[in-house]
Amino acid sequence: MLELAALLAAQAALLAAIVVLREPKLLIPCVVLGLPMEYLETQAPDFLGGSGVAGAVRSLLNPGQAAMAATVVVGVVRLRHNPGRLVPGSALLIPLGALFAVQALGVWWSDTPTQPPNSVMILPLYAGFVMVAPSLIEDRRDVERIIGAFLVAALALAVIAIAQRVLGVFNWRAILVQSDDYSYRANATFADPNNLARFLAISMSLAAGSVLVLGPRRLTVYLAAPMLVVASAGIVATASRSGWMTLLLCGFLVVAFAPIARYSKVLITLGCFGALAALLGFVLAQGGADAERVRTLTMGVQVIGVREFLIRAGWEMFKDNPLTGVGSGNYQHSLVISYLHLVPEWARTTLSHTSVISIMAELGVIGLAVLGFVVMRVAIVLGVVYSRSKAPFNRVIIGWLAASLIGIVFQSQSEGRLLDEPFLWVLLALFIAFETAPGLATTAAEDAVRASPVEAGATAAPVTRTGVSGQAPRAN
Repeated sequence: MLELAALLAAQAALLAAIVVLREPKLLIPCVVLGLPMEYLETQAPDFLGGSGVAGAVRSLLNPGQAAMAATVVVGVVRLRHNPGRLVPGSALLIPLGALFAVQALGVWWSDTPTQPPNSVMILPLYAGFVMVAPSLIEDRRDVERIIGAFLVAALALAVIAIAQRVLGVFNWRAILVQSDDYSYRANATFADPNNLARFLAISMSLAAGSVLVLGPRRLTVYLAAPMLVVASAGIVATASRSGWMTLLLCGFLVVAFAPIARYSKVLITLGCFGALAALLGFVLAQGGADAERVRTLTMGVQVIGVREFLIRAGWEMFKDNPLTGVGSGNYQHSLVISYLHLVPEWARTTLSHTSVISIMAELGVIGLAVLGFVVMRVAIVLGVVYSRSKAPFNRVIIGWLAASLIGIVFQSQSEGRLLDEPFLWVLLALFIAFETAPGLATTAAEDAVRASPVEAGATAAPVTRTGVSGQAPRAN
């Protein structure tokens, strides 16, 4: 009960900050800070269910999703006299609109007699957030608040994850206890340790990119660097193989996209792989559940384990319904009703863990075509926005956004949760802000001046007519 009271107090503090400070732009950092708090919504299905209106209400027990809803409401009220700003001039608007339209039509052609699952019901909220949130992200200061929220959340979650493994506190999901009855896959406030590992992976890559490009600033010295140290232990405590691989992928891509010298990228990459080898050696030497999970990485495709039959079942659904699939959110229902013979007797899960298979099975060729269209447009626009950005700060954040989006898509092939991953939409909203907000289109010189009052004061003094700083021209 003490842990629950602490979570409720944290959620109340987030709400109080918005009410007291009356700053709508703080809603976006509150979304980032609140989304990892999945405790209440995970414990609520017994009395609220996982589908229909009650399931949608259950989602609002997550303070981050509640903050998303508040962002939509506040944004609409704030721009009620200028509603055109609620539609960002983004090249992603049409592909994302097509994706949401296909998801809505998939509910209509679904053959399930039950209400749509919560993963589908929540999509309109995400769509509204992606539309409205960019209007609240207007300049570098807004972006730095969001970055700070990612780093603070990752630091706090890593501390909780370590405490779960070392001290045995807040072990609130009994299913995560290993067969030896003492090891616990740390999940912090996430429902699943793999989702915690994914969040830590993208946050650690953000911290690494910030340290590389921005140098010794308050953001990097007091947040990014300490978080990297603590989260390195926290992500190990999750025992998430997919999370570890996502960290490698995102970290490598952030370094590759970083606006630094090429030889520096090579040296950093070699150093990171050396540190990784040392860390893996330490984990293997320690033994236990973590070492066993590391050894399973050498098993190739067998690492997917129980997910193999889920992929086979999804493929059968697609072959039987190649054009439209079985309908949005209908994978699990179709599996237990029509494809139960493909489920082994020992299996304990019926949810798809491979996002491409989920879309293929539920939306058929139409869904795959629209998904491909979205991926292609996002890749093109990312390249265009990155190329036209000259400021190092903008480049490192856009590169991090690209790496994180790739990481989420990559991990969703083994853990699911792609379109229903809320951080996917947070990242897309931030990217659309970089694409459309004039205040974020800074040059390299403006970027240095806007960094902070302290750093601005350290810049060169203005040059006078004589060309010598601080000296007045002589009289004739």
